[in-house]
Amino acid sequence: MEHEENDKLNAAAAKKARKEARRDIRRKLDAESASTALELGISPTSIDVGASKSNANRPLPAPPQTSLPSDSHCTICLFYQYKEPAWTVKEHKAALNKVTELATFNKVTGRGRCAPEGLNCTLTADPNDLRAFCYALRKWDPALFNPTDFKLEDGVPNKNRFRTFTLRKVDELVGYALDGIKAPSLNRHSGDHLEAPDYHKQMQQKDTVIIDVRNAYESAIGHFQPPKGGAQLLDPKMRTSQDFPKWLNAPETKEKLKNKTVMMYCTGGIRCERATALLNQITDVEPEFKTKGVVMVRGGIERYLKTFPEGGYWKGKNYLFDKRMEQAPSKKTEEALQNDVESCCCLCRASYSKYLGQHKCADIIPSSGLACSVPVIVCEAEECQQIATEEPHKLVCPLCVKGYQTPDTAPDLVGQKRKLGLIARGGIDAVTGQKVSQGSTNAISRRLFVGKLPLTTTASKLHLAFENCNCKVESVHWVVDQDTRAFYGSVFCYMASVEDAQRAQALGFVRLPQEFRKKGNGKCRKKQQRMARVAFAPLREQEAWPPESYCEMEYPPLGS
Repeated sequence: MEHEENDKLNAAAAKKARKEARRDIRRKLDAESASTALELGISPTSIDVGASKSNANRPLPAPPQTSLPSDSHCTICLFYQYKEPAWTVKEHKAALNKVTELATFNKVTGRGRCAPEGLNCTLTADPNDLRAFCYALRKWDPALFNPTDFKLEDGVPNKNRFRTFTLRKVDELVGYALDGIKAPSLNRHSGDHLEAPDYHKQMQQKDTVIIDVRNAYESAIGHFQPPKGGAQLLDPKMRTSQDFPKWLNAPETKEKLKNKTVMMYCTGGIRCERATALLNQITDVEPEFKTKGVVMVRGGIERYLKTFPEGGYWKGKNYLFDKRMEQAPSKKTEEALQNDVESCCCLCRASYSKYLGQHKCADIIPSSGLACSVPVIVCEAEECQQIATEEPHKLVCPLCVKGYQTPDTAPDLVGQKRKLGLIARGGIDAVTGQKVSQGSTNAISRRLFVGKLPLTTTASKLHLAFENCNCKVESVHWVVDQDTRAFYGSVFCYMASVEDAQRAQALGFVRLPQEFRKKGNGKCRKKQQRMARVAFAPLREQEAWPPESYCEMEYPPLGS
């Protein structure tokens, strides 16, 4: 009984301390907003310095003190947290279970990605429940989650609330194909975080470039537009995030960044963490390629637009990956937003900036032989919607219209880390915390390891998938569990030539043939196209391939 009473007293004391801390923070922010507005020469109502501040290592903003409308009683939270060294397999599994348990207990819905390198989530719940979840994470692992910037927005319409909670187990938080030992170290190479007012000032400076590290279809509806005489905007023209390392490694890109202050931005900041670290690792290992510094905006575009509610140097809308779909400066008029639109319908070319439906580019990329599949804008005109549904082969994205090809040479990230001592010879990788074998540097081989395959895969489907990439497979060898002899989604593909293997490995993945399934009305519907990961699998010394007992089977083994 006495123990329960002490717990109540401690909880009350903690609540009072947080309340006093928030009051002190508000007083300081009011004074800072006034001085910053004066310095920038703008009205105090045009800036909210408090919105630029991270919630890391401090109490979260209090729930709304006034009652919210009945149809807007939802709070949304965006956050990410990297872990370096990465979680072990056992710790990763425990993290998945714990986060799911806390979300269920606190009635939190949404979706997230949990990788050995950390956690990335977009969540919805009632205001108090979502804050309780965030504090529960901090209590579970204070060293990891106290420094987390939980970005909260109250008063969100209930229609934007997620129905369920889904946490995916993944290898990488952002699809740069920089998972495992290829990941650059954030502890050593991450860029500097600038709060929105300082980021705003930096865009006014000469000898500065600003890079949009989002995908091209996101940039199409909104991007930063630095003032005349200030920073130069660079668009990497990425179809997917996997294009970024290749773009950054291109000689023409390095020439544009050389001896400049490099600014980067993305939706919420997570993509900039790895992107800035990648650039700093490259400049660290290449003496002739240096910058004057690499920075990112703290909290991403999301925090910048809340700090500058009239837009600041932002033009257009911020593409979002939750049910809101987009974010616009709260004090910018509809007329001003319409004047910002640079994108258009891919069919009728009318000015338009909304992604309606899930229409994608059907053009074929010559270098890979694969469909582009970049989301495209189709306006709400009935004729355009009909064409998009009945003749999807006519949908072409702006990159394919211009014939843009992504640079094809990625940096040797593992080799760079070895040179910098981040991977000791036969030692421990600083990022993953795992021991790296000498064979982990992706030595060229005709044999490829192909993983993340659906259990319905067949040899014919694999042959076709590689043929679509202009690569020929000589043989398919199913990888099975030693005990059960069952197939769990991996194969060895022996390619017809080293050149075929190199072309496939350079892509990093192959797209499997699309499958169809019947709906209740008897009509067929396309299932989401799956992608399988590809990596070199060099033969061991004295190993013969295929094995003497090998006989190619069309279907994978079912096990004993």
